[in-house]
Amino acid sequence: MINLLKNILKIAIPVSLENIIANTGTFILTILLSQLGEVEVAINGVANQGSFLVILFLFGLNTGGAIFLAQYWGKKDTENIKKIMSLMIYFSLLISLAFFVLTFFFPKVFIKMFSNDTRVIDRGILYLRLISISYFGLALEISFRTLLRSIERATIPMMSYVYGTIIQIFLAYGFVKGLFGLPKLGLVGIAISLIVSRFVIPLYQILRASTLKLPYTFSLSGISRNMLSKFLEFATPTTLNEIAWSLGMTVYGIIFGRMGTQAYAARNILSSFENYVWTFTFGIVIAASVIIGKYIGQMEYEKAQQFAKKILMWSFVIGLLSAVIVMVVYYILYPTFKIEENTKKILTYAMWVMLIGAPVKAFNGAAIVGVLRAGGDAKFAFLLETFTLWCLGVPLAFIGAFIWKQPLPVVYALTLSDEVVKSVIAYIRIKSKKWIKNVTISPEISSAPAASAVPGIGEEH
Repeated sequence: MINLLKNILKIAIPVSLENIIANTGTFILTILLSQLGEVEVAINGVANQGSFLVILFLFGLNTGGAIFLAQYWGKKDTENIKKIMSLMIYFSLLISLAFFVLTFFFPKVFIKMFSNDTRVIDRGILYLRLISISYFGLALEISFRTLLRSIERATIPMMSYVYGTIIQIFLAYGFVKGLFGLPKLGLVGIAISLIVSRFVIPLYQILRASTLKLPYTFSLSGISRNMLSKFLEFATPTTLNEIAWSLGMTVYGIIFGRMGTQAYAARNILSSFENYVWTFTFGIVIAASVIIGKYIGQMEYEKAQQFAKKILMWSFVIGLLSAVIVMVVYYILYPTFKIEENTKKILTYAMWVMLIGAPVKAFNGAAIVGVLRAGGDAKFAFLLETFTLWCLGVPLAFIGAFIWKQPLPVVYALTLSDEVVKSVIAYIRIKSKKWIKNVTISPEISSAPAASAVPGIGEEH
């Protein structure tokens, strides 16, 4: 148990710290932007929409690749890790290229999707074109970050974010203020700092991976059609999963926005606190996915099953404890909020709903990403999450807001309805053992004997 806990923390702590560092860098950048003016903040907001979409697609694709990486790592099959890694790199670069073409050559079309302000459109074209260059850095960074986490080298991407964030803040501050011998470039300087940071981060990861002789390659040689089709078989549902989820979150944002200024302001503040809950729990989820994959790659299916049950329980508890800590911080900061008393009241009730829902969401994060996807059950995870979100959460939130005319805390609680149903179905699926699929067992992909099914899966022992 102690060794298992050490293995979890070895991955979870660096991942959580990495997210905190990234969020802090974004927060400081937002402060610098606010000093330039609201138009500049709006321009950066539009550009962030492009980056968000790129990251979303890349995360979905590479999560599919992580299924293979963790299981091959369990087998110590470095040759196939290299092949999968090369596929992840090139497909990630293709995704970035597609978004680069859209935002670099048609920036006005993209900006008009999010803003009708002529100032934002005219002044945002150059900024968006500059930011689009950084998409290729994101492709490399997310691919290598996924590899390093999957082979239990999570401290490397964490350190890359330390250096990347420091450089980003230094350059941004220098370009905005005209300090450190840098010209005063304003918004263009912010763009340059982001570009440099987004290439420094993967460069550090690649150099460290090369120095330590970790398994990766940029070569596509030796990849069979069977490996390519199997990679796409698992990467496609994880990518579609992220797209469906992001669209759902967008619809939620529209619903909250149409509920009035007070409700929308309360929801935005709530989201800031909510993000810190997931910062704490996300590290556990990533660690769980790596350990589950290792067990399956080593064909220790019973260990994978037992660990899955434990991680679900741990995630629930950690989600609850994280929410309690965030609630304490909320009440400490409560007097500092410069919002109307009624908005504060709405926000407080919504925060208590968050406290109740947080452990269930943490449970589901571990179940979907940490267990089902890592175990090779990506299609089921995609169908489960998409069905519950679009058939329960979104419709009930719409009905609650516009037909029942309920306040924010009630509508927010309705958005969590899908989480409850999802948790029950996910638990039943995990308990059945049908989620365990060894993706490394294939005559063309691995030297392991061919098998159409993992022995013993779906049967009680």
